[in-house]
Amino acid sequence: MQESTVNQKAITGWCMYDWANSSFFTSAAVAIAPIYFVQLFTNSLGNSVEIFGFNITSSSTWSFGVAFSALIVAISTPLIGIIADRTKIKKKLLFYYTLIGSIVTCAAFFTNSFGSLAWIYLAICFVIGNVAAVGGTVFYNSILNHLVPKSMLDNISSRGYALGYLGGGLLLVIHLIVIQGLSTLIDVDFLTRMCLASVGVWWFGWSIWTFRTVPEPPIYNPIDNLKIGYVFKLSITELKETLNEITLFKHVVWFLIAYLLFNDGIQTVLTIAGAYGADTLGLPLMVNIITILLIQFIAAAGSMGFNYLAKKTSTKISLTSTLVGWIIIITFAIGFAPLIPENHNDFDYQISFESGNYIIEKLPEIPDSMEELKTKYGNYELLQKITKSDASNIFKDIATNTKSSFSISIQGGALDGRSGIGPLHPSRLEHDLIVWWPTLLRNILWDPLGMTIEIQWIILGTCVGLVMGGSQALARSLFAYIIPEKRSTEFFSFFGFIGRTSAIIGPLLYAITVGFSTTRMAILILVIIILIGTILLRKVNPEEARLFAEKKSA
Repeated sequence: MQESTVNQKAITGWCMYDWANSSFFTSAAVAIAPIYFVQLFTNSLGNSVEIFGFNITSSSTWSFGVAFSALIVAISTPLIGIIADRTKIKKKLLFYYTLIGSIVTCAAFFTNSFGSLAWIYLAICFVIGNVAAVGGTVFYNSILNHLVPKSMLDNISSRGYALGYLGGGLLLVIHLIVIQGLSTLIDVDFLTRMCLASVGVWWFGWSIWTFRTVPEPPIYNPIDNLKIGYVFKLSITELKETLNEITLFKHVVWFLIAYLLFNDGIQTVLTIAGAYGADTLGLPLMVNIITILLIQFIAAAGSMGFNYLAKKTSTKISLTSTLVGWIIIITFAIGFAPLIPENHNDFDYQISFESGNYIIEKLPEIPDSMEELKTKYGNYELLQKITKSDASNIFKDIATNTKSSFSISIQGGALDGRSGIGPLHPSRLEHDLIVWWPTLLRNILWDPLGMTIEIQWIILGTCVGLVMGGSQALARSLFAYIIPEKRSTEFFSFFGFIGRTSAIIGPLLYAITVGFSTTRMAILILVIIILIGTILLRKVNPEEARLFAEKKSA
């Protein structure tokens, strides 16, 4: 195929699918759904549930969902991929994956209909939607090779990524405006569900452009009457053959081992970040949306910056720099800690004394899991007048109840100056196994600089944006540099397999670690994994690997 003969409408249509389905990864999977899931889980079950000594939190449950959906994709796509390579159904498969993903994402709107089981319903919607989004991307990527010559692959692929960032970012901006602008008029839960449903509409609506303009790719090695048993056997055979061939390339093997580790850590951090922020740090939905928006728009600039560094030094040095950046950023994230409330306006419950009465100036919504507190104080309203005895009882329960995650301050009257923090309040760090690190950073950084947890998180997003685009792009380009050009498809298939494997291991490891320790310890394990991967990357000699690859291609 020559550049002059390419179908420009088909190329534009192909790129627009990135614009369409990036909405799921940006708004649904990262910005909104994890935070909403944590709220539903906590409302039904509390901060955590212990089963036979195994601690289950909202973020670890979300992580299990990520791992399970990745496992389904890892098992199913190689088998379906072989069928798609032998029969003309790539576009049809992409359509059905898109249709199913869009429907279940829209179905998330009905989450509130399931009461105490709402968190399970949302998790099911996410798992199916994630399988559809990730699985569909496999067939979407495979179509590109049939649309453009090799000389245009990088350019068109980058254009698709760019449109994905823009599309996902634009819809997230709309969600931010909707939730922030209408939250005083319409219930936030309704707005959240509406935003999730809009992702499904956006995803399917814009993908119609793709299905109307992109042709079904031709098949060069068709096989009639394919049977599942034969397909499974063929996929295992092809995987073994590729693995046997790759083992001949020493530096490729070292790179894949390193990639499995550092990509495992990075992708897990990205997928559970929203749930971790809400679960461990008590971050609200709006802060997470703003942070994801920052990442979206900074990632492109960060990618270009590290690309410039790669040109001035080398791809390996630039990639290593991004990984060191990840290690530093995540280490600081482990040390994030909400500030201890000090001023009256910082507390969840604010009660003041006026004209002989105590008045509730501020109060949070009590989740169903705090049954005792909800029974006693769930019907209290803003600006309600209460007696001194009532104010004293509220103070005692909020400050001492073992399930309380709130803080309270009383100003004026006989109870003036009283303040308390519930045992499960996010600012309490005593229950954490690595309490010294967040305590140290809060004492020497966050508190002296007045950096609230919201500011800490937004700074994290800025830094993540700088290294995220660079680490993804440079890992792919370094791998492309050290493999035989004539066998790039075969090698990149295995590269994708490693990526899907890491998408299972990381979230599963996070969930298991949380089960026996804490969320901060689980994040620390991920940092160690990225560090080991970075160290192993030193064993890769790109120039020596390139010479060997060229010799094998000759």
